Amino acid sequence: MIAMRGQPLTPPATPNRYRPSRGRLAMKQAEIRRRRRAHMPIVHDGGWSLSREIAEVAGPMAARIAARPMPLFRRQVLAYADAAHEAVGTVTGWVAERDARRRTEHLADDEGKRRYAITTLIDLAPRPALPDITDDMLADGSWVAVLVEMVAPVDGALSDLLAHAFPPGAPALRGQLSRSDRLERLLRETVDRSALTLERALDAKVQSITPTAPAADPRAALAALGIDV
Repeated sequence: MIAMRGQPLTPPATPNRYRPSRGRLAMKQAEIRRRRRAHMPIVHDGGWSLSREIAEVAGPMAARIAARPMPLFRRQVLAYADAAHEAVGTVTGWVAERDARRRTEHLADDEGKRRYAITTLIDLAPRPALPDITDDMLADGSWVAVLVEMVAPVDGALSDLLAHAFPPGAPALRGQLSRSDRLERLLRETVDRSALTLERALDAKVQSITPTAPAADPRAALAALGIDV
């Protein structure tokens, strides 16, 4: 269980001039991604978006795949879709747990019943279905929009969960992982890992089709030195 800040669930309104722009949020999220993949200290806060993560990472890769004369990398794309599905399923469970704790407060005096009710509510929370990615989607890059649509329903709730959780290392956590830490671990084991695999496959394909320079003619090289062979 992750401790929550003792503050209202809805933060006070912030004047528009102080709200970070979408561009700034994207830049910040890209930096978080870079540091996360490098195992550097980070904090996923309320400005972080799962939908944006999928779009920013998968979008450029989809464009590279669509530029091929035929659908390639199907296996790696399906693995990425599976990873995104696993991530959103886990996040859905986190959101359901938070809601379940609120809905079972009247059972606080009976920990056994409350634990059962929370577990059952989490299990019953609907998870999004894994979309069917076709060859046509690979050819036109539309598979990214399908994945973004899959994670979108939980995006706002996750951002709110992150906004009201204690940051990594907070004394109130008593050594437990923060919500940000748990998200970091989840992303590394799912979408980060599969994205890097797809990126490496794309780079390897580019290298394999890059024409190599013809080998130099040793006789021509000797002739240039004034030596006839």
